[in-house]
Amino acid sequence: MNILQRQIDGITLVDISGRVDSSVSGQVMDQLNGIVSSGVTKLVVNLKQVSYISSAGLRSILVAAKLVKSDNGEMRLCQPNDLVRKTLEESGFSNLIRIDEHESQSVAALRAF
Repeated sequence: MNILQRQIDGITLVDISGRVDSSVSGQVMDQLNGIVSSGVTKLVVNLKQVSYISSAGLRSILVAAKLVKSDNGEMRLCQPNDLVRKTLEESGFSNLIRIDEHESQSVAALRAF
């Protein structure tokens, strides 16, 4: 698992790669929470390179999304592969966090936020 952070037009993008399971979910949570705690209110988490996500990984993302929302911000997910998208949809994430097909859609939406 690897996490990279970058910026586009005042929007923070986080690229996660690899498996996001119970063995790394704590690291994911710590890194996402650290990013949000630094004052980020517009966050895109790109899941393009995530091969698998467990319930522990989902929880890490949900905690970050709630933190962003508590600061009147918005977090979006983008580009999950079919397996990860299925997991997100079956767990109800699509009702809680917007999931976009492309990173550019997420960025455009947050520019307008």
